Amino acid sequence: MKRKTGIVVFTHGSRRKEGNELLVRLVERLRERLGCEEIEPCFMELGKPPIPVAIKRLVAKGCNHIYGYAFFLVPGSHLNEDIPFIFEQTLKKHPGVTWEISPPMLEYPAMLGFVADRLHTAL
Repeated sequence: MKRKTGIVVFTHGSRRKEGNELLVRLVERLRERLGCEEIEPCFMELGKPPIPVAIKRLVAKGCNHIYGYAFFLVPGSHLNEDIPFIFEQTLKKHPGVTWEISPPMLEYPAMLGFVADRLHTAL
């Protein structure tokens, strides 16, 4: 069977609606830029849709691999424990669907340049 990857871009979520809307708009732009409809925004809590709903949407579209892009800066208990548990529980009813979660954003070398550019403007 050919692998079809769906992507969930997730963050913790905020009580402030406008905070959650930023992620939704980012995903809309990513869909356009990448020419891919199998990208869903979602939230661990405090926002909608929750991660399980987004995963189920992708599985319903025929995705048999789910890549979770963590919009988290650093590792912590949410990223190392809570999120994998949510993925495992959600996909229990979908045997054969594999998954993986990205490392936190500060592990990417490009983040140094991004932060340095932002700080340069402050200096």
